[in-house]
Amino acid sequence: MREFIFKANKTITSPNINLKDLAGSCGRLDLLCRCVSDAFFLSHDIRRDVIFYAVLCGEPNPPVCIKFVGSELKKVSPDERNIAIFIKKALKKFLENDNKDDWIESTPGIYVKRLDFKNLVLEKLNEGKELIYLHKNGENIENIKDIKNPVFILGDHIGLLEEDEEFLENLKVKKVSVSPLELHANHCITIIHNYLDKLTQSK
Repeated sequence: MREFIFKANKTITSPNINLKDLAGSCGRLDLLCRCVSDAFFLSHDIRRDVIFYAVLCGEPNPPVCIKFVGSELKKVSPDERNIAIFIKKALKKFLENDNKDDWIESTPGIYVKRLDFKNLVLEKLNEGKELIYLHKNGENIENIKDIKNPVFILGDHIGLLEEDEEFLENLKVKKVSVSPLELHANHCITIIHNYLDKLTQSK
């Protein structure tokens, strides 16, 4: 299983999403949608061994965590607008539900609850997952040949906040780089998949 945690610092937490302006008025919701697309979609297929968490921290109801489960997803397609519609449905379901502390299924394979970045990271740590923070200044991914039950942590166009980085450092979370250059988060996901696919094929 491959898991990703994406912190969306400014992404809107209201279902009032302008599908014609995902980048501007929705706090770079376009980037989140591209990350979801690259996390799951192959040519004519979908990665069923992936779980993707998006922690939305924008106004007006932060934080909101949306979970996408590859083995359960239905009717989701790779384009940004389609994915944004499913996120809109999840946020609407979240606001309508009285119990926001448990996972609420909005559509098949997409769940939502009140969960912040730090507590999600701690949950994964307690599950015995291997946490990996993707950062330009980390260890080269190609030096790592054995990755088991990974959870990759990514920031958006802003990156993780200083307090988030200190939190991960105190937990001794491994910092790994996929490129010497600053890449978009969705590009990092594609590179990670490609590297792990090759590792799997070589075994």
